[in-house]
Amino acid sequence: MNTDLQLFVRDSLARGLPRAAIRERLLEAGWRAEEVESALAGFAEADFPVPVPRRKPSLSAREAFLYLVLFATLYITAFHLGLVLFAIVDRWLPDAVQSSYSLRWTAEALRNGIAALVIAFPIFLFLSTLISRAMARDPEKRGSAVRKWLTYLTLFVAALVLIGDLTFVLQRLLAGELVARILWKTLVVFAIAGTIFGHYLAELRSEEREGVARRNGTPWFAWVAIVVVAVTVALGLVASGSPQRSRLRTLDGRRVEDLRSIWNQLRAERDQRRALPATIAELAALPAAAPPETFRDPESKEFYGYRVVDSTTVELCATFANEDSLISPDGSGETSVFWRHPRGRKCFTLPLKRQPNTVPPYHD
Repeated sequence: MNTDLQLFVRDSLARGLPRAAIRERLLEAGWRAEEVESALAGFAEADFPVPVPRRKPSLSAREAFLYLVLFATLYITAFHLGLVLFAIVDRWLPDAVQSSYSLRWTAEALRNGIAALVIAFPIFLFLSTLISRAMARDPEKRGSAVRKWLTYLTLFVAALVLIGDLTFVLQRLLAGELVARILWKTLVVFAIAGTIFGHYLAELRSEEREGVARRNGTPWFAWVAIVVVAVTVALGLVASGSPQRSRLRTLDGRRVEDLRSIWNQLRAERDQRRALPATIAELAALPAAAPPETFRDPESKEFYGYRVVDSTTVELCATFANEDSLISPDGSGETSVFWRHPRGRKCFTLPLKRQPNTVPPYHD
Protein backbone atom coordinates (compact mmCIF):
# COMPACT_ATOMS: atom_id res chain seq x y z
CA MET A 1 0.00 0.00 0.00
CA ASN A 2 1.18 3.51 -0.78
CA THR A 3 2.62 5.12 2.36
CA ASP A 4 1.25 8.59 1.58
CA LEU A 5 -2.23 7.17 1.11
CA GLN A 6 -2.07 5.22 4.35
CA LEU A 7 -0.87 8.25 6.33
CA PHE A 8 -3.57 10.47 4.81
CA VAL A 9 -6.31 8.02 5.76
CA ARG A 10 -4.94 7.64 9.28
CA ASP A 11 -4.67 11.40 9.85
CA SER A 12 -8.13 12.01 8.39
CA LEU A 13 -9.70 9.37 10.63
CA ALA A 14 -7.82 10.82 13.62
CA ARG A 15 -9.43 14.21 12.90
CA GLY A 16 -12.85 12.56 13.00
CA LEU A 17 -13.65 12.93 9.29
CA PRO A 18 -16.27 10.48 7.99
CA ARG A 19 -15.11 7.64 5.77
CA ALA A 20 -17.46 8.68 2.96
CA ALA A 21 -15.85 12.12 2.79
CA ILE A 22 -12.34 10.65 2.84
CA ARG A 23 -13.28 8.24 0.07
CA GLU A 24 -14.80 11.02 -2.04
CA ARG A 25 -11.76 13.30 -1.75
CA LEU A 26 -9.32 10.52 -2.60
CA LEU A 27 -11.30 9.51 -5.67
CA GLU A 28 -11.37 13.13 -6.79
CA ALA A 29 -7.58 13.22 -6.37
CA GLY A 30 -7.21 10.33 -8.82
CA TRP A 31 -6.76 7.35 -6.49
CA ARG A 32 -8.34 4.14 -7.71
CA ALA A 33 -11.36 2.82 -5.87
CA GLU A 34 -9.66 -0.44 -4.87
CA GLU A 35 -6.69 1.49 -3.43
CA VAL A 36 -8.99 3.71 -1.40
CA GLU A 37 -11.02 0.77 -0.09
CA SER A 38 -7.87 -1.10 0.84
CA ALA A 39 -6.51 1.89 2.73
CA LEU A 40 -9.78 2.42 4.61
CA ALA A 41 -10.05 -1.30 5.37
CA GLY A 42 -6.67 -1.07 7.09
CA PHE A 43 -8.33 0.70 10.05
CA ALA A 44 -11.12 -0.76 12.15
CA GLU A 45 -14.43 1.08 12.49
CA ALA A 46 -14.11 1.44 16.25
CA ASP A 47 -15.37 4.13 18.64
CA PHE A 48 -11.94 5.23 19.82
CA PRO A 49 -10.15 8.61 19.92
CA VAL A 50 -7.40 7.48 17.51
CA PRO A 51 -7.63 5.19 14.44
CA VAL A 52 -7.26 1.51 15.30
CA PRO A 53 -5.17 -0.33 12.69
CA ARG A 54 -6.27 -3.78 11.66
CA ARG A 55 -3.84 -6.62 12.05
CA LYS A 56 -1.87 -7.08 8.85
CA PRO A 57 -1.32 -10.60 7.60
CA SER A 58 2.13 -12.04 8.12
CA LEU A 59 3.47 -14.97 6.18
CA SER A 60 5.44 -17.63 8.00
CA ALA A 61 8.07 -19.84 6.38
CA ARG A 62 5.59 -22.72 6.55
CA GLU A 63 2.93 -20.78 4.65
CA ALA A 64 5.47 -19.67 2.04
CA PHE A 65 6.44 -23.32 1.57
CA LEU A 66 2.79 -24.34 1.16
CA TYR A 67 2.17 -21.64 -1.44
CA LEU A 68 5.28 -22.57 -3.41
CA VAL A 69 4.34 -26.26 -3.49
CA LEU A 70 0.72 -25.37 -4.30
CA PHE A 71 1.60 -23.37 -7.38
CA ALA A 72 4.33 -25.83 -8.42
CA THR A 73 1.82 -28.69 -8.42
CA LEU A 74 -0.60 -26.46 -10.34
CA TYR A 75 2.03 -25.94 -13.07
CA ILE A 76 2.83 -29.66 -13.19
CA THR A 77 -0.86 -30.58 -13.37
CA ALA A 78 -1.64 -28.07 -16.11
CA PHE A 79 1.37 -29.04 -18.23
CA HIS A 80 0.80 -32.80 -18.04
CA LEU A 81 -2.94 -32.41 -18.50
CA GLY A 82 -2.21 -30.77 -21.84
CA LEU A 83 0.42 -33.41 -22.63
CA VAL A 84 -2.03 -36.28 -22.06
CA LEU A 85 -4.83 -34.58 -24.00
CA PHE A 86 -2.47 -33.90 -26.92
CA ALA A 87 -1.47 -37.58 -26.93
CA ILE A 88 -5.12 -38.66 -26.82
CA VAL A 89 -5.88 -36.44 -29.81
CA ASP A 90 -2.93 -38.01 -31.67
CA ARG A 91 -4.29 -41.49 -30.93
CA TRP A 92 -7.87 -40.52 -31.73
CA LEU A 93 -6.98 -38.83 -35.03
CA PRO A 94 -4.00 -40.76 -36.46
CA ASP A 95 -2.05 -39.07 -39.23
CA ALA A 96 -0.59 -40.99 -42.16
CA VAL A 97 2.61 -38.96 -41.98
CA GLN A 98 3.16 -39.82 -38.31
CA SER A 99 6.32 -41.89 -37.86
CA SER A 100 6.83 -44.85 -35.57
CA TYR A 101 9.00 -42.64 -33.40
CA SER A 102 6.06 -40.25 -32.97
CA LEU A 103 3.87 -43.16 -31.97
CA ARG A 104 6.43 -44.14 -29.36
CA TRP A 105 6.52 -40.54 -28.09
CA THR A 106 2.73 -40.55 -27.83
CA ALA A 107 2.75 -43.73 -25.74
CA GLU A 108 5.46 -42.36 -23.46
CA ALA A 109 3.64 -39.04 -23.13
CA LEU A 110 0.48 -40.82 -22.02
CA ARG A 111 2.27 -42.86 -19.36
CA ASN A 112 4.39 -39.96 -18.07
CA GLY A 113 1.47 -37.54 -18.07
CA ILE A 114 -0.86 -39.93 -16.24
CA ALA A 115 1.80 -40.63 -13.60
CA ALA A 116 2.38 -36.90 -13.04
CA LEU A 117 -1.36 -36.18 -12.77
CA VAL A 118 -1.95 -39.01 -10.30
CA ILE A 119 0.81 -37.67 -8.04
CA ALA A 120 0.68 -33.87 -8.46
CA PHE A 121 -3.06 -33.21 -8.69
CA PRO A 122 -4.07 -34.77 -5.31
CA ILE A 123 -1.27 -32.75 -3.66
CA PHE A 124 -2.63 -29.59 -5.30
CA LEU A 125 -6.15 -30.35 -4.06
CA PHE A 126 -4.94 -31.13 -0.54
CA LEU A 127 -2.90 -27.93 -0.27
CA SER A 128 -5.73 -25.88 -1.78
CA THR A 129 -8.11 -27.20 0.87
CA LEU A 130 -5.57 -26.65 3.64
CA ILE A 131 -4.87 -23.05 2.61
CA SER A 132 -8.57 -22.28 2.04
CA ARG A 133 -9.41 -23.43 5.57
CA ALA A 134 -6.59 -21.31 6.98
CA MET A 135 -7.89 -18.26 5.12
CA ALA A 136 -11.43 -18.99 6.29
CA ARG A 137 -10.17 -18.86 9.88
CA ASP A 138 -8.10 -15.76 9.20
CA PRO A 139 -9.41 -13.88 6.11
CA GLU A 140 -6.60 -11.35 6.36
CA LYS A 141 -4.24 -14.04 5.04
CA ARG A 142 -5.68 -13.36 1.61
CA GLY A 143 -3.72 -10.14 1.62
CA SER A 144 -0.42 -12.03 1.73
CA ALA A 145 2.13 -10.46 -0.61
CA VAL A 146 3.70 -13.84 -1.44
CA ARG A 147 0.33 -15.25 -2.38
CA LYS A 148 -0.41 -12.33 -4.68
CA TRP A 149 3.03 -12.45 -6.27
CA LEU A 150 2.71 -16.18 -6.97
CA THR A 151 -0.80 -15.66 -8.32
CA TYR A 152 0.42 -13.02 -10.75
CA LEU A 153 3.33 -15.29 -11.63
CA THR A 154 0.76 -18.00 -12.42
CA LEU A 155 -1.04 -15.58 -14.72
CA PHE A 156 2.28 -14.82 -16.40
CA VAL A 157 3.10 -18.51 -16.85
CA ALA A 158 -0.41 -19.21 -18.16
CA ALA A 159 0.03 -16.45 -20.73
CA LEU A 160 3.41 -17.84 -21.79
CA VAL A 161 1.97 -21.35 -22.09
CA LEU A 162 -0.90 -20.04 -24.16
CA ILE A 163 1.45 -18.20 -26.51
CA GLY A 164 3.99 -21.04 -26.69
CA ASP A 165 1.45 -23.80 -27.30
CA LEU A 166 -0.38 -21.81 -29.92
CA THR A 167 2.96 -21.17 -31.65
CA PHE A 168 3.68 -24.91 -31.60
CA VAL A 169 0.21 -25.75 -32.91
CA LEU A 170 0.59 -23.24 -35.74
CA GLN A 171 4.01 -24.69 -36.57
CA ARG A 172 2.46 -28.16 -36.83
CA LEU A 173 -0.27 -26.77 -39.06
CA LEU A 174 2.34 -25.26 -41.38
CA ALA A 175 4.18 -28.60 -41.32
CA GLY A 176 1.11 -30.29 -42.79
CA GLU A 177 -0.51 -31.88 -39.75
CA LEU A 178 -4.21 -32.68 -39.99
CA VAL A 179 -6.40 -29.62 -39.48
CA ALA A 180 -8.76 -31.55 -37.20
CA ARG A 181 -5.89 -32.40 -34.87
CA ILE A 182 -4.76 -28.79 -34.84
CA LEU A 183 -8.25 -27.56 -33.95
CA TRP A 184 -8.60 -30.01 -31.05
CA LYS A 185 -5.15 -29.16 -29.69
CA THR A 186 -5.94 -25.46 -29.93
CA LEU A 187 -9.13 -26.07 -27.97
CA VAL A 188 -7.13 -27.96 -25.31
CA VAL A 189 -4.68 -25.08 -24.95
CA PHE A 190 -7.41 -22.46 -24.62
CA ALA A 191 -9.39 -24.60 -22.18
CA ILE A 192 -6.47 -25.22 -19.79
CA ALA A 193 -4.63 -21.90 -19.91
CA GLY A 194 -7.84 -19.91 -20.26
CA THR A 195 -9.49 -21.57 -17.25
CA ILE A 196 -6.46 -21.02 -15.01
CA PHE A 197 -5.96 -17.47 -16.26
CA GLY A 198 -9.63 -16.58 -15.91
CA HIS A 199 -10.02 -18.11 -12.45
CA TYR A 200 -7.04 -16.45 -10.80
CA LEU A 201 -7.56 -13.13 -12.56
CA ALA A 202 -11.18 -13.04 -11.41
CA GLU A 203 -10.11 -13.93 -7.88
CA LEU A 204 -7.55 -11.13 -7.78
CA ARG A 205 -10.02 -8.59 -9.12
CA SER A 206 -12.62 -9.69 -6.59
CA GLU A 207 -10.20 -9.32 -3.70
CA GLU A 208 -8.94 -5.95 -4.90
CA ARG A 209 -12.51 -4.74 -5.29
CA GLU A 210 -13.90 -6.12 -2.03
CA GLY A 211 -10.76 -6.06 0.09
CA VAL A 212 -11.15 -9.62 1.38
CA ALA A 213 -13.00 -12.39 -0.41
CA ARG A 214 -15.77 -13.90 1.63
CA ARG A 215 -16.35 -16.99 -0.41
CA ASN A 216 -16.72 -20.26 1.52
CA GLY A 217 -16.70 -23.88 0.51
CA THR A 218 -14.99 -25.55 -2.42
CA PRO A 219 -14.81 -23.15 -5.40
CA TRP A 220 -16.14 -24.12 -8.79
CA PHE A 221 -12.59 -24.23 -10.11
CA ALA A 222 -11.77 -27.21 -7.88
CA TRP A 223 -14.82 -29.21 -8.99
CA VAL A 224 -14.14 -28.52 -12.65
CA ALA A 225 -10.50 -29.52 -12.20
CA ILE A 226 -11.44 -32.78 -10.45
CA VAL A 227 -13.84 -33.80 -13.21
CA VAL A 228 -11.47 -32.84 -16.04
CA VAL A 229 -8.44 -34.58 -14.54
CA ALA A 230 -10.42 -37.73 -13.70
CA VAL A 231 -11.84 -37.98 -17.22
CA THR A 232 -8.42 -37.28 -18.77
CA VAL A 233 -6.71 -39.97 -16.68
CA ALA A 234 -9.42 -42.49 -17.60
CA LEU A 235 -9.13 -41.71 -21.32
CA GLY A 236 -5.35 -41.82 -21.07
CA LEU A 237 -5.41 -45.27 -19.48
CA VAL A 238 -7.69 -46.53 -22.25
CA ALA A 239 -5.44 -45.04 -24.95
CA SER A 240 -2.14 -46.23 -23.45
CA GLY A 241 -3.33 -49.71 -22.55
CA SER A 242 -2.95 -51.62 -19.34
CA PRO A 243 0.40 -51.82 -17.50
CA GLN A 244 0.54 -55.53 -18.36
CA ARG A 245 0.20 -54.80 -22.07
CA SER A 246 2.91 -52.14 -21.87
CA ARG A 247 5.16 -54.63 -20.12
CA LEU A 248 4.63 -57.21 -22.85
CA ARG A 249 5.44 -54.61 -25.51
CA THR A 250 8.66 -53.73 -23.70
CA LEU A 251 9.61 -57.40 -23.49
CA ASP A 252 9.01 -57.80 -27.23
CA GLY A 253 11.20 -54.77 -27.88
CA ARG A 254 13.90 -56.34 -25.73
CA ARG A 255 13.67 -59.55 -27.79
CA VAL A 256 14.15 -57.62 -31.03
CA GLU A 257 17.18 -55.81 -29.59
CA ASP A 258 18.66 -59.11 -28.42
CA LEU A 259 18.26 -60.68 -31.88
CA ARG A 260 19.91 -57.64 -33.44
CA SER A 261 22.85 -57.92 -31.04
CA ILE A 262 23.26 -61.63 -31.77
CA TRP A 263 23.10 -60.96 -35.50
CA ASN A 264 25.73 -58.22 -35.23
CA GLN A 265 28.01 -60.58 -33.33
CA LEU A 266 27.56 -63.26 -35.97
CA ARG A 267 28.43 -60.77 -38.69
CA ALA A 268 31.55 -59.83 -36.75
CA GLU A 269 32.54 -63.51 -36.56
CA ARG A 270 32.14 -63.90 -40.29
CA ASP A 271 34.06 -60.69 -40.99
CA GLN A 272 36.96 -62.19 -39.02
CA ARG A 273 36.64 -65.30 -41.23
CA ARG A 274 36.00 -67.53 -38.25
CA ALA A 275 33.70 -70.55 -38.36
CA LEU A 276 30.17 -69.89 -37.21
CA PRO A 277 29.23 -71.47 -33.85
CA ALA A 278 27.03 -74.54 -34.19
CA THR A 279 24.76 -73.50 -31.29
CA ILE A 280 23.82 -70.25 -29.63
CA ALA A 281 25.35 -71.53 -26.39
CA GLU A 282 28.73 -71.71 -28.17
CA LEU A 283 28.23 -68.17 -29.45
CA ALA A 284 27.46 -66.94 -25.92
CA ALA A 285 30.67 -68.59 -24.63
CA LEU A 286 32.98 -66.71 -27.03
CA PRO A 287 35.37 -64.21 -25.37
CA ALA A 288 33.97 -61.22 -27.29
CA ALA A 289 30.35 -62.23 -26.78
CA ALA A 290 27.64 -59.87 -25.63
CA PRO A 291 26.36 -60.10 -22.02
CA PRO A 292 24.91 -63.56 -21.24
CA GLU A 293 21.36 -62.30 -20.87
CA THR A 294 21.41 -61.15 -24.51
CA PHE A 295 21.16 -64.77 -25.73
CA ARG A 296 18.16 -65.74 -23.59
CA ASP A 297 14.53 -64.74 -23.67
CA PRO A 298 14.01 -62.07 -20.93
CA GLU A 299 10.92 -63.84 -19.61
CA SER A 300 11.37 -67.59 -20.13
CA LYS A 301 15.21 -67.44 -19.79
CA GLU A 302 15.52 -69.99 -22.58
CA PHE A 303 18.03 -69.56 -25.42
CA TYR A 304 16.72 -67.89 -28.55
CA GLY A 305 16.33 -70.11 -31.60
CA TYR A 306 19.44 -70.26 -33.76
CA ARG A 307 20.28 -72.21 -36.91
CA VAL A 308 23.05 -71.91 -39.46
CA VAL A 309 21.47 -72.02 -42.92
CA ASP A 310 24.72 -71.77 -44.86
CA SER A 311 28.04 -69.98 -44.61
CA THR A 312 26.47 -66.58 -45.23
CA THR A 313 22.99 -66.95 -43.70
CA VAL A 314 21.61 -67.75 -40.26
CA GLU A 315 18.16 -68.02 -38.76
CA LEU A 316 17.23 -66.45 -35.41
CA CYS A 317 13.91 -67.14 -33.69
CA ALA A 318 11.99 -65.73 -30.72
CA THR A 319 8.52 -66.06 -29.24
CA PHE A 320 6.71 -62.72 -29.05
CA ALA A 321 3.83 -61.75 -26.78
CA ASN A 322 2.24 -59.21 -29.13
CA GLU A 323 2.04 -58.42 -32.82
CA ASP A 324 4.72 -56.04 -34.10
CA SER A 325 7.45 -54.27 -32.18
CA LEU A 326 8.80 -51.37 -34.18
CA ILE A 327 10.31 -49.40 -31.33
CA SER A 328 13.48 -50.23 -29.47
CA PRO A 329 12.92 -50.40 -25.69
CA ASP A 330 15.86 -48.13 -24.85
CA GLY A 331 14.30 -45.24 -26.77
CA SER A 332 17.11 -45.10 -29.32
CA GLY A 333 14.64 -44.80 -32.19
CA GLU A 334 12.89 -46.99 -34.72
CA THR A 335 13.81 -50.53 -35.58
CA SER A 336 13.61 -51.76 -39.15
CA VAL A 337 10.29 -52.72 -40.66
CA PHE A 338 12.08 -55.99 -41.35
CA TRP A 339 11.68 -56.87 -37.65
CA ARG A 340 7.89 -56.82 -37.71
CA HIS A 341 6.47 -59.98 -36.24
CA PRO A 342 3.18 -61.69 -35.37
CA ARG A 343 2.24 -62.89 -31.94
CA GLY A 344 3.95 -66.18 -31.19
CA ARG A 345 7.12 -67.68 -32.60
CA LYS A 346 8.80 -65.87 -35.46
CA CYS A 347 12.03 -66.76 -37.26
CA PHE A 348 14.16 -64.22 -39.16
CA THR A 349 16.47 -65.29 -41.97
CA LEU A 350 19.48 -62.99 -41.75
CA PRO A 351 22.35 -62.65 -44.24
CA LEU A 352 25.80 -62.25 -42.72
CA LYS A 353 27.51 -60.88 -45.82
CA ARG A 354 27.32 -57.09 -45.83
CA GLN A 355 25.38 -56.10 -48.93
CA PRO A 356 24.43 -52.40 -49.06
CA ASN A 357 21.65 -53.05 -51.60
CA THR A 358 19.93 -55.50 -49.25
CA VAL A 359 17.62 -53.03 -47.60
CA PRO A 360 15.38 -54.76 -45.03
CA PRO A 361 17.80 -56.32 -42.55
CA TYR A 362 20.41 -53.59 -42.91
CA HIS A 363 18.04 -50.70 -42.33
CA ASP A 364 19.21 -50.18 -38.73
